[in-house]
Amino acid sequence: MIKRFINLAILVFCVSFAACDNNEYSGYDADSAESPYKPVEGRRMVAAVKTTNNIDGRDYSWEHTFSYDNKGRIKEINSKIVHHHYKEAFGYSRYYKCNITSKANYYYLGEALDVVYSVEREYPEYPDWNTAVNGKDEGRFNANGVLGKYSVLDFEYSTTSLYSAFVDGGRRYDIARGRGGDVTGFKLYDELADTLMLDYADRYEFSFDKNKTNFDFSGYFGYWGFENEIPINSSIYYATYQLAAFGMLGSGSQNLPLGVIVTDDNGVETTGKWELDSEGYPLSFVDASGRKTVVTYQ
Repeated sequence: MIKRFINLAILVFCVSFAACDNNEYSGYDADSAESPYKPVEGRRMVAAVKTTNNIDGRDYSWEHTFSYDNKGRIKEINSKIVHHHYKEAFGYSRYYKCNITSKANYYYLGEALDVVYSVEREYPEYPDWNTAVNGKDEGRFNANGVLGKYSVLDFEYSTTSLYSAFVDGGRRYDIARGRGGDVTGFKLYDELADTLMLDYADRYEFSFDKNKTNFDFSGYFGYWGFENEIPINSSIYYATYQLAAFGMLGSGSQNLPLGVIVTDDNGVETTGKWELDSEGYPLSFVDASGRKTVVTYQ
């Protein structure tokens, strides 16, 4: 009887907590919400990006669908990902297929930004491994309409041009830029040990084709580096949501990125290649490794 009462009490508490959590934004109207953040204007709105790759015979895919409010701000991202997770089980290690679905909603609350997310991981072979998590990350825009702080990150700018991101725990990312402000990579420092951990400052190349969309592909492809530090965004293509790609971190890359230069055994250098439509809008991109990204529009 006591055990039954405790279980019932826990159930009531969980239901009440969920109800409160669901009601937190019940009066929120995305179209009328005010914020210092203003998205890039006059660009074609990207509806979805889908990236695919084949690694050692395993097919991977990352599909992200976007919806916006009437001010052109990102409102919701829905993602479907096919991943293969390398893990040890039953006495040996191999890759196990994992289907990931996620949803992220952006709430603009004056200077504050809340992103509420849910992520489900499903293992077709072993359902007992399935997981579901949900949570919220918070940030704050400064007077220039760019994020001064978000989750575990703090940012420093020259007006609206980001030059450093500081991670709780002592790491610092310095953003490197090339011609026209394109983000060519970053340097990662351990400030506590006063050491350079990674030098990716000139790692990425760019085309001369202007990015005519509202979506910064250099942010999506991970050239800025530090968004991986957000706990729920464990990897660039697996990211539950985007910040730099939607201009929340200030001035982005003006041209379409080409990725890393790859040199084959004959010394021939290769970078990525974009397919554009007749008006110069990007339709697809294949990087030097063969990973392909397809872009669709509203």
